Amino acid sequence: TTRMTGTVQDITDRKQSEQELTHYRAALEAQVRLDPLTDVANRLALDEAVTREWHRALRSGAPLSLLMIDVDHFKAYNDHYGHVAGDHCLQQVAGALSAQFGRTGDLLARYGGEEFAVLLPGADASAAMAVALRLQDAVRLLALAHSGSACGIVTLSMGVSSLHAAPHMDADAAQALFQQADAALYTAKHTGRNRVVRYGADCMAALHPP
Repeated sequence: TTRMTGTVQDITDRKQSEQELTHYRAALEAQVRLDPLTDVANRLALDEAVTREWHRALRSGAPLSLLMIDVDHFKAYNDHYGHVAGDHCLQQVAGALSAQFGRTGDLLARYGGEEFAVLLPGADASAAMAVALRLQDAVRLLALAHSGSACGIVTLSMGVSSLHAAPHMDADAAQALFQQADAALYTAKHTGRNRVVRYGADCMAALHPP
């Protein structure tokens, strides 16, 4: 007589625990890539997105644009209104900027301090400039009082950079986006602020004078 023996075990609880642990890990991963003050992406998330989107652009030949954004005279804002008010100002600015995005892939991140960055996959220089001007208007419409600004309200300076990916470029070429956008932002800040500057050779010359 052939006999078989076995056990039956209910693993429902274990599976549920594994699912809960997976959800917890996913939530933790998302939290690591979120700026706690403004609830937008942080620099880690931005760096990862730039790498991912640049590889995608290399495959498709699509453009990739980056905006670097600075809240004008923010140190003066903090000195006059206090750091708590400064934090609230950044939260309002981030909220106004976030409300302007709806396209998949676009990413707003807090770059550090009073600086933000926007990654625009598939956007050429003209499209990126249009987005930058729209963001600038959105913050102006907040009409946040700023006694340290010539305008009397909180304004933004922006640098715009755009690269068209080509097969001969490597992954490191994406860093040129940051260098160019930073040079354009430097030019915007040193030519009066409250303006958008598109990167050009003159911007890099201003950033690194002979």
